[in-house]
Amino acid sequence: MKTSILVSLVVGVTATAALLAGCSGGGLPSSLSAPSSPNGLASRRDHLVTYTSLRAPKVKPDHHKSWVSPDVKRAPRLLFISDDSTQDVYIFTMPAMQLKGTLTGFNAPQGMCTDKQGNIWIVNTGTAQGLKYSRTGKQLGSVSDPSGTPVGCAVNPTNGDLALSDILGSSGAGGIEIYHKGSGSPTRYSNPSQFEYFFPAYDTDGNLYVDGLSYPTVAVVISELPSGKDTMRTINYSGGTIGFPGGVNWDRVRGQLVVNDQECQAVYSSCVYQLTVSGSSAKIVGSTLLNNLDGTACDVDQGTIAPFSKYFAGPCISFAYSVNSVDRWAYPSGGTSGHSNDAVVVEPIGSAISNK
Repeated sequence: MKTSILVSLVVGVTATAALLAGCSGGGLPSSLSAPSSPNGLASRRDHLVTYTSLRAPKVKPDHHKSWVSPDVKRAPRLLFISDDSTQDVYIFTMPAMQLKGTLTGFNAPQGMCTDKQGNIWIVNTGTAQGLKYSRTGKQLGSVSDPSGTPVGCAVNPTNGDLALSDILGSSGAGGIEIYHKGSGSPTRYSNPSQFEYFFPAYDTDGNLYVDGLSYPTVAVVISELPSGKDTMRTINYSGGTIGFPGGVNWDRVRGQLVVNDQECQAVYSSCVYQLTVSGSSAKIVGSTLLNNLDGTACDVDQGTIAPFSKYFAGPCISFAYSVNSVDRWAYPSGGTSGHSNDAVVVEPIGSAISNK
């Protein structure tokens, strides 16, 4: 749940503590309480964040055995949810939101993404890796991030390239790591105007978008790596204000960039903004408010738009009471979720939809 704290962004060669793109209900570890950056960068945020040390992770993976129900093979759509508190990834059917599996052994699992085959990439932030799983829970491969702290991912629909977003780099600013067809050593890209990189998304033409924060003036930034180009650029958006960056999606039906705001209208709630993009400019043309099943506000770190853009699904960290949930909203109408499961998740962060 969100609590107002002083967030100090960690920079410099000692930046092994990573500012993750998620909320936390447990506060900062004692060894990382309100760290001061060498450059004095600090911003007051109504957003509780999690710090994880890659050098000496404080969290412990869940070493219980993973389980997946055999009938997931027949399920047309599955929703994967990462939990930064339990260190697990849960599998739910859609739209019923029935729990059908728990994948264990992770260390700070954060953002997720899917490929055309329905496989899921899970960003294991605590080990700086991207882990590839089949929709039935079998690990198929992995990539390592040599340059920073990954929190989000996206798969290029045109060629299968994997993008990992580093919220911070090993020596300061974050960036984007691109792995050719999801393997090997990556190529790194960055935008000089962006310091932190949260969640990325590809459009249908292979253009990559990622949101995050700038430095030293702390503001939300949206960057693009155009398909076939080597230089990232800033997408200047108008028509509204994004309070705090969250998940990014591409609505292939409407041809819109979909950006989640974790501080919608500067209050404790999440909304999804629809943006039309033209060159290096974008305009907010619509918004979708996201509430949990009882109609109260919740924070959605990384939600996922359905392939046919009729619904939006993801984690819901509630502000009204202590029970968090996994929810599915009609899209673009939003409002109160139509389907929900609050039985297992503690601190849900990332999401991805696998289609059969």
